[in-house]
Parts: sequence; structure tokens; C-alpha cells
Amino acid sequence: MHALKDMPFKETKGLITGCFLERNDPREILISKDDKYLKDLAPNSIIGTSSFRREFQIKKIRDDLEYKLIRGNVDTRIRKLNENLYDAIILSYAGIDSLGLNQNISQTFSTSEIIPCAGQGVIALQCRNNDEDLIVLLKEVDHQLTHKSIKAERNVLKILEGDCETAVGAFASIEGDKINLEVELFSLDGSKRFHLKSSKSLDKAEELGIEMGKALKKMSNNSYKK
Repeated sequence: MHALKDMPFKETKGLITGCFLERNDPREILISKDDKYLKDLAPNSIIGTSSFRREFQIKKIRDDLEYKLIRGNVDTRIRKLNENLYDAIILSYAGIDSLGLNQNISQTFSTSEIIPCAGQGVIALQCRNNDEDLIVLLKEVDHQLTHKSIKAERNVLKILEGDCETAVGAFASIEGDKINLEVELFSLDGSKRFHLKSSKSLDKAEELGIEMGKALKKMSNNSYKK
């Protein structure tokens, strides 16, 4: 059982990831001293994040802030904020909510303001690829709409063949029999942003992810890779 956003796009040999629980809230949140919104932070305020994606996304909203790497679990990060090592930190809503720490949230961003990473808010269940009994059992708890969304999002990653330093966001939403996919990719230094939105019928979710991954790759001319 894994947080899907932390899993590599490439399947581990001998394992299969084919079951996804219903998605939790995929949005990003800000926790700040004095409960300030991002727009109200003083210039040169220090933002803590361990993600290049989040750093580059926030920079496009506030380019007058400073960004500093932050490590540790959620409690550790909040403690570091309270110790005045940072003025604000960016985290996922799902992580905060699961720990019952919602009272700390200063601001919640929409998925358009900050596009989440592929699979954010989703728990994935992985098993051996030859364990037929367990595969059948997992199909019973697999959430089909979440599964469709995830296939679209993670196919973007597969095409880009990025790593943990690749600053890419991908978020799929479903409306009736249509799936919408919004993607965002930054160059290695964050100076260039490539952004796309598209839709297809729900039965073509995987195809949509592949198409948009290829489009991003072409637009960026591999500027997201070392």
C-alpha cells in the first residue's frame, strides 16, 4: 500500500499496481506564520518545500519570495515553521487531513492555481503480478473513476520519463462520460513553463495521457532533463 504520488512511473519487475482507492482531496495547501495567505506574505519570505514542482509553481504567483528545501514528516515540517526557520510551507491537503491537522491550514489552492503531481491524494495497492487470487480481490475495491484518472495522469509521466527532479503536474477530472486533463511542465531551472489542457471521452483516458505527454515533450524540447 503506497501513496501513489511517491511511486515511480516504471513498474517494479514482478509487481503490479492495478488497484486504486477512491481519491482523497488532491489540492495543495499553505501553512504560514500568523495564518497569512500567500499574497499577504512579505517580500523575501522563506517558503519551505521539498518539491521543485511546487517551488516553480509558487514562483509564477510570487516571484519575490525565497525558497528553501525542507525535509521530514509533516509534524517535523510544522515544527520547523514554528521555530521560525520558514515563513510558510507548502504541503498536500490529503496528508494534512489524514493526520487531523486541518486547523493549521492557512490557504487551500485550487487544482488550477497549483496543478498537483500525478496521483496526488490516491492510495495504490500493489501486489505480485502472479498472485491471481489477490489480483481478483483487489479488483473488488478498485475505484474505477479514480483508476481512469490515474491512468491518464501517469501516462504523462511515462512519456516524459522524468525522475524525482522533474517538475511536472498532471491532474485529471471527470465530468459524466468526459475526462479533462491539465498538465504543466517546467524546464530544469524553472525559467520556462509548458502548459496544456485537453479532453476526451472517458474510454480514451489512457490515450489522452499519452498524447499530452508527447505534446509536452515536444514543446519543451527536453529542457526538463539534465
